[in-house]
Amino acid sequence: MSHCTFTFSANTGGALALGPFRVWYDALHQEKLPGFSTLSPALLAEMERNPAFAAPDVIFHSHCHADHFSRSLLAAARQRWPQAEIFLPEKVFPDQVPLEGTAMSASVGELTLHFHRLPHESTQYIHVPHYGCLLEWQGYRVLLTGDCTVGCSALAELTGGKSVDLALLDFPWLTLPRGREAIADLIRPRHLLIGHLPFPEDDRWGYRLAAQRALGKLPAVADIRLLLEPFQTESFD
Repeated sequence: MSHCTFTFSANTGGALALGPFRVWYDALHQEKLPGFSTLSPALLAEMERNPAFAAPDVIFHSHCHADHFSRSLLAAARQRWPQAEIFLPEKVFPDQVPLEGTAMSASVGELTLHFHRLPHESTQYIHVPHYGCLLEWQGYRVLLTGDCTVGCSALAELTGGKSVDLALLDFPWLTLPRGREAIADLIRPRHLLIGHLPFPEDDRWGYRLAAQRALGKLPAVADIRLLLEPFQTESFD
């Protein structure tokens, strides 16, 4: 029996079903950046029909860069799913839960969300408000890291030394030696999902092949899966 499933939308985002709770993570964006993918009108239409993206309890965006966040799409989702708790690191809507300070926690029913401010990859984005999240439900923990710096030591403060059942990380964590070292020594997840990979038609720099070739370079994690296709669904015990 699976404890959680993750259904991919595009880039890093998707819908996480953890027990009875559904969390949208960086799921809504529509601005296309060179070499990466976003939600086309056709994919947005499919998302509205896909049961994995129905009735979210939580909508969380790690940061508000255009490849992770769309104000207009989130506004439409709020109208359709007014019960969802919205967590954003920038003030966008008056009724959202603002992510502030170094760390904060919140609860939605029996689901606990621990947030921690993390540095965004690349020094040019050092001032961008950016948060990771550790989700906990009945002892099962899922780590969401956004675009945090590869090998970021601040993740230790977010996890607090607790075991991680599933971690979602951008592909450089897998393809770069310092990322693999941090996964093995710092995060130590039972399951690992690798995202921020473009769809085939957008992969101008060969990121997909690089990630596939790196799969065998992290023996510390037995279960590593790549997010490659829209609406790909992965289940985890």
